[in-house]
Amino acid sequence: LLSIAAVFFLYEEFGKEKKPQLPPRISKPEKKHDAAPIKPAAKLKIAIVLDDLGTNRDIAAQVLHIKAPLTLSILPQQQYSSWIAEEGNKQGRDIIAHIPMEAANSKQLGAGGLYTWMTDSEIAETLNKDIHSVPHVKGISSHMGSAFTQDERSMNVVIKELKKKKLFFLDSLTSAQSAGLRLAKTQGVSASGRDVFLDDKDDPASISAQWKRLLKIADTKGQAVLLAHPRENTIGFLQKILKDNDQINVVPLSELVH
Repeated sequence: LLSIAAVFFLYEEFGKEKKPQLPPRISKPEKKHDAAPIKPAAKLKIAIVLDDLGTNRDIAAQVLHIKAPLTLSILPQQQYSSWIAEEGNKQGRDIIAHIPMEAANSKQLGAGGLYTWMTDSEIAETLNKDIHSVPHVKGISSHMGSAFTQDERSMNVVIKELKKKKLFFLDSLTSAQSAGLRLAKTQGVSASGRDVFLDDKDDPASISAQWKRLLKIADTKGQAVLLAHPRENTIGFLQKILKDNDQINVVPLSELVH
């Protein structure tokens, strides 16, 4: 039995040597798929409109030095109305006429003001003079106007004139009952409304709070319209917030009207 076992063992060992030795299997590394590049979030589109320009050349020059395509809203028939419009147009800025309209508290409007007591022809004639005094206008906005913009007859005349001239309308919405946007829509006139006043209170803390409110609205809507005034605190804030800005995309107002 021992002899048979020894023979069997030698036969198995001898057979192993005869079998070809296969090379060890090398597994191929799994192909890694590159992750899709993450697209940066789209910047919020915001139109920044500087109102009440036209009476002061030095302040207008400060606005023109802000490195962003701000929309210039110029009071008509003022000493520097034409000059500001020409300088802004050279820089490619949107130019609009900031038309004084009757307020509920009977404030004096100055040159080019529109009142509800005017006839249709008086409103149209005054508006045309206002527009003619501000070169390169693409549209108009309402200055004050809490009484005028609520008056459907008066606003209807304004909207009809804008349609003739292919100009847009920006409603400052000093009255929640303004008929401007509704009439513009029914008559096929491009229009938009104000979302935020930046500096109703001329105070740095209030201005900063209003800016944050603007960003929330723009984040919800995808775009927003900001109105501001050429005051020291406002100009300083805009110069600082827009420098090396990577959060918003400041666009001309004409890009956001519908």
